[in-house]
Formats: sequence, C-alpha cells, structure tokens
Amino acid sequence: MKIQKIIGWFAVIISVILLFLPRIIPICTGRIDLGGGNFIPMKCHFAYQAEFLITLLAVIFSAGLLVLRTSEARLLAGFLIFLLSAAIVIIPQPWALGICPEGGCQQTTFFEVIAGLMLAVAGIAQVWHVYKARQEETE
Repeated sequence: MKIQKIIGWFAVIISVILLFLPRIIPICTGRIDLGGGNFIPMKCHFAYQAEFLITLLAVIFSAGLLVLRTSEARLLAGFLIFLLSAAIVIIPQPWALGICPEGGCQQTTFFEVIAGLMLAVAGIAQVWHVYKARQEETE
C-alpha cells in the first residue's frame, strides 16, 4: 500500500508541475498576420491550450490514485494517466499540433516532454503494481 501512495504523490507532483510549466517557462506570444489588420495566435498557443486541458485531467486522475481503494479503479486510473501522458508528449510534436520554432516554445516543450515521460512511467508503474498485487491475491 505504501508504494501506491508514493506513485500517487509522484504523479500528482509531476502533473501539477506540467500544469504550471508554461507559466514558469512561458511560450511565445507571437501572432500571425492574416492581412487587413487581422492577427491570430501562433500554433504553439493552441497546442498549449490543449496541453492545459489534458494536464488538468492528469491532475484529477493522479489525485484519484490517492483516494481510490479498489484495484480495478487504480488500474484504470493508472492506464488513463499513461494515455494522458502520451497525449502530453505527442501534442507539441511537429507531426501533431506542433509548436513554433521560437526559443521559449522549444524550452517549454523540452521540459513538457521530459515531465510527460515521467508521468507515463508513473502510470505504467501503477498498472504494473496493481497487476502484480492482483496476481498475488489469486495465488
């Protein structure tokens, strides 16, 4: 039970860091000129709007690891954390939504990907731990 709390707190801390990372290392505020005085934000703005929503879900599911009691719920939460972290890593890639080539966005993406991979490890660790515990119960 102690390892589950450690995994849960690790996932919560990484998720909260991911949530506030664009505030710590800001993305660019560049705009694209459409002509006629119309401007829209660059694609990195939209990528990090999606990142924020996905990371908010990751915070909720990570916090759920601390209060869920049944093994099925913990298994599902761990798997969803893994899927959300995969989305966190994929969104800023150039073949997905992508980011602009400016400096601030590149730095933010670097740390987002590292933290996203750490969150994926937490999700996999949770799934593996619950699977092993269920296997021991059946023996």
